[in-house]
Formats: sequence, C-alpha cells, structure tokens
Amino acid sequence: MKAGVILLVLLIALVAGSAVAAPSGPAALREGAALIAQGRLRDAEAVFTREVAQRPSDPGGWLWLGIVYHYRGESRLAVQVLESAVRLAPRDSTMLLWWGYALAQVGRSGEAEVAFQRALLAPGSDRIHELALQGLRVVKPVPKLAVLKGGAPTAPAWVTTIESYTQLARYYNPRLQPEVAEKIAQALLGYSYRFNIDPRLVVALVVVESGFQPQVTSRAGALGLGQLMPDTARALGVDPHDPVQNLYGTIRYLRGNLDRFGYDNVHLALAAYNAGRAAVERYEGIPPYDETKWYVYNVTQLYRRLLSL
Repeated sequence: MKAGVILLVLLIALVAGSAVAAPSGPAALREGAALIAQGRLRDAEAVFTREVAQRPSDPGGWLWLGIVYHYRGESRLAVQVLESAVRLAPRDSTMLLWWGYALAQVGRSGEAEVAFQRALLAPGSDRIHELALQGLRVVKPVPKLAVLKGGAPTAPAWVTTIESYTQLARYYNPRLQPEVAEKIAQALLGYSYRFNIDPRLVVALVVVESGFQPQVTSRAGALGLGQLMPDTARALGVDPHDPVQNLYGTIRYLRGNLDRFGYDNVHLALAAYNAGRAAVERYEGIPPYDETKWYVYNVTQLYRRLLSL
C-alpha cells in the first residue's frame, strides 16, 4: 500500500471527525453504497475513508473508496486505492475488474489487460466475466489498416474499404473464415451507409458486444454479432443467428435510438441499446447501472480510437 494513499486516507478521516459512534464493517459499506446511489459522493467518501482508517486490512472499504474516486473523475487516485484493494484480495474478480477499468482510464493499457485477464481467471459471476472480456477487447491495440473511413467511398475505394473491415473482423476474431469475415464486412458497411451511421461506431459496438463472434450467446440470452435479444430480433423481423440479418437488426435498432435521443447523443443511444430506451427515459440520461456505464465507456472509447486511424 502506498504511503501517499495511507496519509491521504488518515488526513480525510481526521477531517471527517470521530468514528466512535459511526457504523463500521458491513453496515458502513451499506451506508456508503446508499450514499453513492443518491449521488452524495462527498458523504460516501467520508464513510469509506473512515472505514479504511478503522479497518485497513478489509479490502471492501478500499474497493468502495476507489469507486467513489472513479465516479468523481479522480482516475489516478482511483487506481492507487483500487490497487490497495487488489493487494488485499488478489483473486477477487470484482476488485480486479474495477482496477482494470481504472488503469485503462489513465492509459495504462498493458496493466489493464493483465487485470482483466486475472478477473476472467478468478472466481466470479458471469456478469463480471463478461465485463472483463469487454475490457480486454477494448484495451487491445487497434490495428493500422489501409481504409477506415466513415463516409461512403467511391467505387474503387469500396473494395479497399471492404478489405480493411474484413481484416478488422478477423483481427478481433481470428477464427472467422475469410469468406465469412468478408460477408460480415460487406453487410456492416452496406447497412451502415443505408442507415447513415458511421461504420466505425458499428464496429466498436460489435467488438464490445460479441468480439465479432456470430454465434455467441450471452448469459441473458442475447444473440450474435450485435447481441440482439430474441424479442428485439422478432420485432425487427430478423434471424439473429444469421450474421447478415443480425447486423441489419443491430444497425437499424441503433439508428432508431439515435433518432429518439439525437445523433449528437451517441452515449444515450448506446445506453438505450444496452439497458433499453425506457430506462434512459426514466433516468433522463445513462441509467445508474455499472454494467451500462462501462458498456457506454467501452464502446465510445474504442470508437474514438477507430476515428483516429
């Protein structure tokens, strides 16, 4: 545990006042988590800071304190605090997951990749393992390919663009046969141009959703490249097991979200893709679900990197 982090925690604990009458242990963690849910991050910070000062060997307090710093945008401090949690519980998949995302946010991609791999190998829920797998896909270096343009190319450039997107699909899923990858690239580009969506955004979504695996099924029953739920696929009139139809449904559904929330609100369209339009409307923004927040972060981060090529 780094001396600077310990000193910071002790100083804040002193400012927060006496901890004699305050709850500790599981009760303190529940109190702090409730404060986070209410958006009272300063109060939650005081609770968790006091907790780690009282119980420095309990990784739970360090985890929640790191989460507070993450929500406050203090990413470097979040990395240090979450590292303390991981040192105390090196095989806890939840702590490894949060640490991995904190590392990714400060640009330490190599260390983030190791953290996500450790989270995948550690005991944990399917949900945690799926989020770790998403993180691994996003921190993977983006290949430098010939053409990754958002606008519709001219006829000669179209062939080169298909080749680039074919290579990209096989980069994220090396098991794809070349002819299948080319078929996916043609469908992805064709439907993206048809529905006026940047194909690089669709690539980012598909990478996070499935890693370009056409037959993958999630723990919740979502299917195929864009991880369409069966009810959504039926409403769109597509067979989610067919990669071309799946991409048509994925892109059409994403276009509908953009129409609903505005093309400048890609983050809301993505949140609706993950959590449903009703949830975004109910919370008037990205719903307060960690899974949805990480999903939006993952897709938008990868999209930005694809834009920079």
